[in-house]
This record gives sequence, C-alpha cells and structure tokens, in this order.
Amino acid sequence: MVTHETSEIVLMPRGRPGAQRFWAYLALGTISLINLISFMPKFPKPHEQAWGDAVNYYRMSEQTGAAVENPFALRMLSPWIVHRGNLLTGLSLDVLWVAFTFVVTLATILVFFEFLRSYLKLQLFTSMLASIALACTFWYAPYAFSNPYLVDPLNNLLYLLAIWFILKRKLIPFAIVIVLGAINKETTLLLAPLYPLIAWTRGRSFRDRDVLGGIGVFVVAVGIYIGYRLWAQNLIGGDYGFGAGQSNSGLLDNIRFALNASKGAGQVELFNTFHFFWLIFGYGLYQQYRRYGLRSELLISSVWLFACCLAGRLVATDTPRVFVMMAPLIVAITAFVLDQQRSEGRRLWVGALFFLYVAMNLRFVGGAAVFWVDAVALLIFAGLVSYPTTPRWSRNTGFTGFRPHQGTLDTRDVGSS
Repeated sequence: MVTHETSEIVLMPRGRPGAQRFWAYLALGTISLINLISFMPKFPKPHEQAWGDAVNYYRMSEQTGAAVENPFALRMLSPWIVHRGNLLTGLSLDVLWVAFTFVVTLATILVFFEFLRSYLKLQLFTSMLASIALACTFWYAPYAFSNPYLVDPLNNLLYLLAIWFILKRKLIPFAIVIVLGAINKETTLLLAPLYPLIAWTRGRSFRDRDVLGGIGVFVVAVGIYIGYRLWAQNLIGGDYGFGAGQSNSGLLDNIRFALNASKGAGQVELFNTFHFFWLIFGYGLYQQYRRYGLRSELLISSVWLFACCLAGRLVATDTPRVFVMMAPLIVAITAFVLDQQRSEGRRLWVGALFFLYVAMNLRFVGGAAVFWVDAVALLIFAGLVSYPTTPRWSRNTGFTGFRPHQGTLDTRDVGSS
C-alpha cells in the first residue's frame, strides 16, 4: 500500500494477529535458546564455574536460610523456587537453575514484546527487532546465561511488570509485584514511589484516588518487607543490617567499598551497557518532553529509574548490572523513535541499527572497533532524523498524469440538456 505521507511502498505484515504472535514467540524463543547454548557454562558441574554473588545464591538453593553474606542472604525468592523445584522433581540444582533462568528470561522478552505491541502500539517489524535487541543485550540475558545462579532474571521480569502496571494504572497487580520483588531483591522497593508520583502528575491532586492508593501500597510494601527481614534474620540466625554488604559493617562502609571500584572506567562501563542506544533514548525523551512536557509518563519513569540506578550504584560495584535494569525503558523508547521510520527503504536502515547493537552486545566486534561501530550507528540515526521522508505532494512539480476520479457523477440534468 502507499501511505499518505510518502510515495514509497510500505508492506504490511501478513497473517492474522494470532499467527503473527505465534511466529514472533517462536522466533524469540529460538534466539533465546541459541544465546543460552552459546553462553551457559559447561556441564556436568557448572556451579563450580560460578562467580561473584551467584556462589551465595547457589548455596541458598541448597539450603533455605543459608548463612551467606549480606545482602545476598535476604534475597530468598529465586533460590527458594529452585530449592522447591529440586524437592518436587529430584532434578539437580544445576539443571533447575539453568532452566529457571532461561524460562524467566524468555518470559521477560515475551512480556516486553507484548508491551511494545499492546501499550506502545508499535508495528510488528519494530516490536520484533526491539525484542531481539533486548534478548541480546549482554548484561540483560547472555550474562545471566553465562552465570545462571542469579536473582537478576526474575528481578528483570518483575521490574518490567511493575512499570507496565504503573502505566496501565493496575494498583493491586503492582502491589503484588513490588512485594514479591522485594523478597527477591530489595531494590524493587525503589519502584514503589513511582506509582503515586505518576498518578499525581495526571491529576495534580494529592487527594486523587490513585495517588492515595499508591502511597498506601508503598507504606504496606515497606511494612511487609521489614516484617520479612525480621523473619528471615531469625531463620538464618544472624544480624543483617540494612544496606550493609560484602563483609562490611554498615551502609557507609558499603558505599565507600562500592565507590572505590571501577575507578576511571565508570563512564565507559555505563556507556557500553547500551552503546548508541543511550543517545537515541535521549532523543526519544526529548520528543516526549516536546509533546507532553513534564506530564510524560515515559519521561518520568525513565528519570526515576535512572535516579534509582544511581542510588543503587552507591552500594554496588558492577555498573552494567546496576543500570541494565533500565533496559526495557531504553530499548522501548528507542524502538518508539525508530518506529516512526515506516517506509521500506528506511526500515532497512532501522534494521541495520538494531543489527549493529546486537553485534556489539554479542561481542561480534571488540576493541577500538566498538567506537567506530557506535559512530557509524549514530551517523545513520542522524541521517534518518535530519532527512525525513519528503511528502509526496511537495515533489509534484509538474504534470504526472490525470488523478483518478474520487467523487460521484451527477447525471440528473443530462436528459434536459
């Protein structure tokens, strides 16, 4: 078909929505499986190759309430699920951890695809490419496959659901996700204030029902989490101070420990988490601000989540693992911007941008070549934005043939003439 804005041909996806969804799910599942096979550690004892906090989570799956380091000891949900799976099925913990990581990560990718299609109303082409990009974002999925004993995959799913429930004004599902997420990893509580904040921007009234409900959910979630911490500490038999971790005695010690890590490389690590997507994401936020001002819910969510990541970086040493929690919003807003390129010619360039992003995340290129790939990608994006498709009417400078008749012919007076 030919659009109203351009004379270039735009091909519409074939098949019914159900069939499109089936093939999309199948493609995303296949890509995730390939990534799992490529990155997962070697059997028969992959847990012996685990590193970092994954070692603690594996011990917790062996024994619920294992006395590991703080704050890992209180992140019980994922290890408990694997532990229960071991008791019910008799499968090894290694198999269950790999299967759990794969299933939860794939579920996150599929939910993200539905978020793009159902909420942002993006075309199938862009939604698929963006979902593939998220599935191949190194610190979001391949890294989890390479060290499949982490609580991060379930946390990623719960973050995405929480953001979607905020935007859809689903208070009760949001509350459930926040409570479960806090038991899995305490940083999920940072999302709780976002619900009343966005609700307030809609009505600018603290008496608004959604605002009061969001504040209530925040208070209840914090109360439940405090009760959970007391119960967990009694089960473990230790005294775990809030904010302390990695053998440090308190919050300030942990902040000092975290800030001493990655000296001189923080900016590079942060940029390399999403590469040139950062700049397209920034342009997308600029568009949101121009259209909706400070009432833009995507803008508010992005700024809040970035602030949460900065706060999280104060007590964590892995910059990419902290900021990758922004992946759904960064990739979604990037896709929202690129979805405006609808012609077939421009889709090729959009596909090239996604390919370059995936290539860097899957380590197809490395070293100094990464910089040049980022530069080329930004030039392509700048070209798409700087030279928009010329409207068809503006190119009609001369006679191009008779236009087809678009009205009705009145023949009532023909006989009298």
